[in-house]
Amino acid sequence: MQPEITVGLDGSAESLAAARWAAHEAELRGLPVRLLHLWLLPSMWARNVPDENSQGEAAQRVLQHAEGDLLARFPRVPVITELVPADTAAELLPAASNAVLLVLGSQGLGAVQGYVLGSVALHAVARSERPVVLVRAPEEPAEVGADGAPPGPVAVGVSLRPGYRTVLEFAFGAAARRGVPLLALHTTGHRRSFLGREAPPDEAARQAAREQLHEALRPWREKFPAVHVVEHLGEESPARAVVDIAPGAGLLVVGRGHRAGPGPRTGPVAHAAVHHATCPVAVVPHD
Repeated sequence: MQPEITVGLDGSAESLAAARWAAHEAELRGLPVRLLHLWLLPSMWARNVPDENSQGEAAQRVLQHAEGDLLARFPRVPVITELVPADTAAELLPAASNAVLLVLGSQGLGAVQGYVLGSVALHAVARSERPVVLVRAPEEPAEVGADGAPPGPVAVGVSLRPGYRTVLEFAFGAAARRGVPLLALHTTGHRRSFLGREAPPDEAARQAAREQLHEALRPWREKFPAVHVVEHLGEESPARAVVDIAPGAGLLVVGRGHRAGPGPRTGPVAHAAVHHATCPVAVVPHD
């Protein structure tokens, strides 16, 4: 089957923004976009539930509205619609198994309160085997690009672990397709004395970290020579750093390690990004 970009729709403004972002990405990659709407079947114990025909018609309207919007904005992108009856929202991931990228809407409430990250998005971010992008509805429509996202560079939080190559490849590819710079951020974390006070910077350690960052990016610079890379070395916590850099970015890319065990687990950096970043966030699983 041909790879595709899948959008999870729920009829909200955020999911429509996600569909527009996905269609623009599909146009850049030369892929179709699939609009997927889970039709959650009512529990047998539920009361005052609309009849099945009414629910089905409402679900179809969600798909038709988004499809019409995308065909008008992105006429060259093939759009596929799919209505999937499901018992739980957790069935989104199996339904999107053919996707190279899953895109979901997420509601923003500002920097202090952060995102209202629904159970569907949280489960997808924590469990998906493919990258997941979360998109919020823009507050200022006049200040967005063709993908419905704010213009700006691609920013990526860089870990120096060997398994992080999939994250860097995603970030470099995104910057190359958009023709924008890549801001590569690595942090050493606060250095504190035994009294809890910040210790003076260790310039030797900073220089070593700077060289390690440059070396980690070298093979990707060679693979994507057209991408202008800006390296940034910070001392704050990685979670704080990715949130602080998000307002100026068109896309923020972070990694999520594979974790076993019950319950959704994203790690502190991905958790901070998806809850507090103000731009679209791509969470890329890595070894």
